[in-house]
Amino acid sequence: MEMTVTQEGYRARFEISGDIDEPGAENLKRRFRELNISMLREVSFDFRKVTHIGSAGIGKLLLFYKDLALNGGKIRIENVSESVYELFRVLKLDTIFTISKV
Repeated sequence: MEMTVTQEGYRARFEISGDIDEPGAENLKRRFRELNISMLREVSFDFRKVTHIGSAGIGKLLLFYKDLALNGGKIRIENVSESVYELFRVLKLDTIFTISKV
């Protein structure tokens, strides 16, 4: 998995490519922790090039949500493939994240 992370003011953006497996989820967590979380109000994840997300990756997204929600922040997951979108919908993650398909 590869990713590019940018933070501008109260927004951060993750552009991810590849599978978000267990090592990828740990890398995602490390990169998230490098951000100034207290300043963040919105974090977006571009999933255009994500082919699969495992339970570890979903767990990290929920952890990020918990951290951001304390300060009124939100998570957006954009450009999600149909299969990943279906997984998020079945898990009811569309009720806590703003999710948009490709």
